[in-house]
Amino acid sequence: MGFVFFLAGLVGLAFGMWGMYTDAGRVRFDEMDGLYPMFSALAGGVLIIISIVVIYYRSR
Repeated sequence: MGFVFFLAGLVGLAFGMWGMYTDAGRVRFDEMDGLYPMFSALAGGVLIIISIVVIYYRSR
C-alpha cells in the first residue's frame, strides 16, 4: 500500500513541477496562476511522506 502512495506522490510531484517550472506548464495553467500544479505538488509531497510512514510501520 505504501508503494502505491509513493507512486501517486511522485506523479503529483512531477505534474506540479512541470506545471510550475516549464514554459509549457505555465502556459497551460495560466488561468488560475498555476494553482492546480501547486496543489498537486503539495499533495504529492504529503503522499510521499505518508508512504514513508506506512512502509516503515508495515516493515516492523
